[in-house]
Amino acid sequence: MYTKEKKQPFDLFLLETEVWKSPAVHQVFELVYVISGTGKASINGNTYDYSDGKIFLLSPEDKYSFELQQKTYFLFIRFNDLSFSQFKNEVEVLEFCDWTKKAQYLFNNLHAKAGCVYRNPDDEQFGKALLSAVVREYQQKEAGYLLVIRQSVSTLVNILARNISLTEPPKLRRKTPKNDIIQIVAYLQQYIAEPGRLRIKVIADHFNFSPNYLGELFRERTGESIQEYVINYRLKLVETRLAHSNMRISEIAEELNFTDESYLSRLFKKHRGITPGAFRKQLLS
Repeated sequence: MYTKEKKQPFDLFLLETEVWKSPAVHQVFELVYVISGTGKASINGNTYDYSDGKIFLLSPEDKYSFELQQKTYFLFIRFNDLSFSQFKNEVEVLEFCDWTKKAQYLFNNLHAKAGCVYRNPDDEQFGKALLSAVVREYQQKEAGYLLVIRQSVSTLVNILARNISLTEPPKLRRKTPKNDIIQIVAYLQQYIAEPGRLRIKVIADHFNFSPNYLGELFRERTGESIQEYVINYRLKLVETRLAHSNMRISEIAEELNFTDESYLSRLFKKHRGITPGAFRKQLLS
């Protein structure tokens, strides 16, 4: 069963199937919510288990598919840049960025691609309630249902962005009149596996800063250097894959562009006090 709703600044799709066949898609940002069912999600060559309530946030560049272990009921919410601008004046600004930057930051975050979205259990329950409301309103189509869907999705993106931001340094999350540093953070996350784009001069040129000013600004606003942030974020991604995928350590090293498995293991132990293999065993025990 495949149904679609387009009377919104986003497209809403419901799909219930026993065999995966991707709905037609264009260059969009996409939220995929598993209403019910179990199986495995393949995203950019990485495999993650899914079950009821799992959320995946995907950008236009991502390649994904699902291997269904049982009949699965999906909700797809698809946005584009126009969607973000339409929403921009309808919702309050989060502490760390305006709505447009927030949405782009959210969908480019690699934790979200792995289905690791929530850091707050109460927010997770709230998010599930909002998505249930979206599905219910779409199915019942009672008076005012489009407004309820629109407001629910808008609130959901705020909740998700807030949880993703909890992985950032405390200084980055503080309330400031204008926090342009989030654009730099989004850039670092988007190109985390491309070392050539993470050189200070390349980043500075991209944002029209001098390298010295960029380094000082980033440290002032986050409490750490760009290099420290990149290392910590890469290691967070390693932790995510160790916890939520069956990838071998050598595959993780290759995906995130570490020199080799040995270098990844040494760096992980230096900063986490434990090897990647031991970290994974702890999670399984």
